Amino acid sequence: MTLVVLDVVVVLPPELRRASLELGDRMVGRMAEHGHAAHFRLGQPFTSVGAGVCEPHVSVFMLAVAEDEIGEVVNATRRLAGTLPVLPAEGQEYRHNPFGAPELFFRKTAKWIDLQRAVIAEVEPLRQGRLRETDPAGLRLRDLIDDPRTDPGQRAQLRRFGYDEVTDDDGRDRFNPHVTLAWPVDPTFRVDLSGLPPARDFSGTLTELAVYGMSPYGTCTTLYGTAQLGAAVAVDDGA
Repeated sequence: MTLVVLDVVVVLPPELRRASLELGDRMVGRMAEHGHAAHFRLGQPFTSVGAGVCEPHVSVFMLAVAEDEIGEVVNATRRLAGTLPVLPAEGQEYRHNPFGAPELFFRKTAKWIDLQRAVIAEVEPLRQGRLRETDPAGLRLRDLIDDPRTDPGQRAQLRRFGYDEVTDDDGRDRFNPHVTLAWPVDPTFRVDLSGLPPARDFSGTLTELAVYGMSPYGTCTTLYGTAQLGAAVAVDDGA
């Protein structure tokens, strides 16, 4: 059976989407200035696999399902979204992931953690124990699980959830909400992150979830459905 890899994400509102596209362009431009190519550009098609536009997003949970089960994931996400409040988000810092991709991280609050836990409780059972073949970097998840050198927390979350960026009930705090701005072809290259707009300027109220089909390097390229978060609540300090 061919499985489709899905990402349940938080959608960026228009002003933050525009800002992320601008930041992505700057990162790709800086890479090019130093002779380094990027695997994708936000807002442009992922042409190497004939997929759609690479949409900026915040990943909450990734899973693999059969093609005829995609609708179940969309419906579950929509049912859940109406029960959840909108999400205040505050940009905190820029940093690279282990493969050199520059990312914009949000301040992680209890509201972010509550949202992820709710999504996992509703959606994770639909994967029926099936495992995505690879992670966004192209590493085989089965190899990571079987390799004793893999971080024990990562292995435990892959076994339990099929996804290894979770703040779980066992004290593992691996969820760090972020937007990936670009991804260098050379994983040893680190693009300069100085002189960018303050990360705190990348703040706003997030009001929508979506289910996307994924292409390589964590890109979201095929929209299967959106879901509005429920009644607005007062935006406080995110405690």
